[in-house]
Amino acid sequence: MEEIKCYNCGKVLCANEVTREHIPAKALFEGYGIEHKVNIITVPACLHCNNEYSYIDEEFRNLLGTIAKRSVNNTLTCKSVKSVLRRKEGWNRLVFGNSRTVDGIVFKEKDIEDFHKKNFKGLFYHQYSKPFPDDFVLIVNIDENDYSSATKSIISYLKGFFEWKFSGHKDIFQYCIQPVRENIRQRNKEDKSDLELLDSDNLIACAMIYNQEHAALVYGIRRNYWDIIFDEHSSKDL
Repeated sequence: MEEIKCYNCGKVLCANEVTREHIPAKALFEGYGIEHKVNIITVPACLHCNNEYSYIDEEFRNLLGTIAKRSVNNTLTCKSVKSVLRRKEGWNRLVFGNSRTVDGIVFKEKDIEDFHKKNFKGLFYHQYSKPFPDDFVLIVNIDENDYSSATKSIISYLKGFFEWKFSGHKDIFQYCIQPVRENIRQRNKEDKSDLELLDSDNLIACAMIYNQEHAALVYGIRRNYWDIIFDEHSSKDL
């Protein structure tokens, strides 16, 4: 019998230890009909890892509700405001304008990045049936208004050569996770199938779109490859 591992920490789980982590969090489906909640991706998790992300799941839902512009996400917005204000520190997180109107809510960037990293690991497990390797570094890019040329190039790579998938419904969560390879242009342009993961792959990219309101790009970079890139950039700065 094949052993079951936690998607996040890699711990081998007995049958009675397995919980299910939803990718993305169920909170992002609030306000949507049952047709949006079919076949949501779940991955095995230990109880500790499942509970560890409960807070940041809610935080991301709150962020999404705060920035939402589409009327279909009004339920998320209402729940987000109530969630923030019912906390002891909630009022201190509000940003007020000159007329004392609320202009925004402060969120910790690390919490949002951790949410995207969790989803990256979950999607990796779902696609490759194993936890994400420890010898990789995860980098999150969430500033859509300041994408570098490299970031834009990888997004074009994912959009141009692969089929995008979704969890539950494409209006809630679309994604594409693939190894990044230079020789991809050599294959048939009509072939949008997933690449098999190779031991030689040093870079894995995952683009995610949430509720048609927010997008993120997460890179998994092998540590020795990351060290080479870092050293090259450092030497250029000298």
